[in-house]
Amino acid sequence: MRVKKYLVETMPEAMSQIRQELGKDAVIVSTKEVKSGGILGMFAKKMIEVTAAVDDSPAKQAPQPRPAARPAVPAAIARNAYAGKPPHSPQPQSPAVTQRNESATPAADPLDEALFKDLLQDLRGGGEAKPAAPVQTAPATITNSVKAPVTQQEPWRDEIREVKEMVKSMLRKSEHENWTAYAKQLETRLSEQGITSELSYSIIDRAMSSCRTEGSAQPAPTLLHSRVESVLEETLSRQCKSGLSRSTKVVYFVGATGVGKTTTIAKLAADQMFHHQRKVGFITSDTYRIAAVEQLRTYASILNAPIEVVTSPNDLQRALVSLQECDLILMDTAGRNYRNDMHVNEINSMLKPVEGSETFLVLSLTSKTEDMMAIINRFAKHTIDRIIFTKADETDTCGSIVNLTEKTDIPFSYVTCGQNVPDDIKPFEPKEIIRLLLGD
Repeated sequence: MRVKKYLVETMPEAMSQIRQELGKDAVIVSTKEVKSGGILGMFAKKMIEVTAAVDDSPAKQAPQPRPAARPAVPAAIARNAYAGKPPHSPQPQSPAVTQRNESATPAADPLDEALFKDLLQDLRGGGEAKPAAPVQTAPATITNSVKAPVTQQEPWRDEIREVKEMVKSMLRKSEHENWTAYAKQLETRLSEQGITSELSYSIIDRAMSSCRTEGSAQPAPTLLHSRVESVLEETLSRQCKSGLSRSTKVVYFVGATGVGKTTTIAKLAADQMFHHQRKVGFITSDTYRIAAVEQLRTYASILNAPIEVVTSPNDLQRALVSLQECDLILMDTAGRNYRNDMHVNEINSMLKPVEGSETFLVLSLTSKTEDMMAIINRFAKHTIDRIIFTKADETDTCGSIVNLTEKTDIPFSYVTCGQNVPDDIKPFEPKEIIRLLLGD
């Protein structure tokens, strides 16, 4: 290995010299800024000292064996392999033919996975298949195997998945043609509300099936509308858990930036104080956002409620002891970038699991379903007990709520629809969401 140092003014100059003297395979080991020249330490010029190295030893490469040629496979065997059937046993051949075949090429199993891929490519119109490890073909091995390697299972799963999706799409198209005009109108309405196309179809299909069960193959708009409402109510009711029980003593609020956690806390505090006669205390760890502490302190002053500011998990224990006389303690956390693991872990470190504590995740209805699920997945590692939806007044669509019922089982508790404290917060009501989805 050759090692050489270069004293240059710029990195491009260093790179050029390294390539010329050491070649393109050289690597930079280290760089540091030094001073060069000058008089008595004065007027020295800043330079860059670059250390580079190159390995002159010849690379050793192991000889690669040439793959053995695979025998041609009859078309009948190819079709059976594509259909997932075992190939027919070959007819016995004369000793001369057998000897000639064995001397030409080694025998190959027709269910070899690499061969099977080639067959699939041929049946689809050609194309080179990627090589793959052979699959065990002994019946006992296949029958008793519980978890086969992914590399062996994945090609088969992909094929089955493609066929299933194709058949499902054809059935949906055929069924869709028999729907009434109002059924298609309702499906369009649900899709416009942000519900996925698959879920919109499923909702209308279930409603139509309910009508057919009652003997109405072409239901009237009022009947179909009622059945769609029933399907939606059944879906949303499974996810509903509104209100706070008396056993809940501490509630932590987490969420992304700008979703309205602090205002939601003030609304919920006022609701608990005025309508449930509970003594409420506040804790805030949001020391990152400018005036965040003062915002919650202002709400606490208006409600005549105590407030504690914490900056560490040890501070949180002190604050909980200080507010132990309160019936309910609501804690505000900093809104941070949920895509940053360090920020999420920092927030979660502040959530001390104590008896009677719950964690509420605050989501904005102005967000996409995909963004909501990304936030849920990041915070769910540390247990999310409920979800609060905010900013219902800032969007015309709420289909993401229905989408989430297919993706998470975390219950929904509240919906906020404005900035007025304490009025603009309501318990999660499926019928209200259905009204917004279907329109008046």
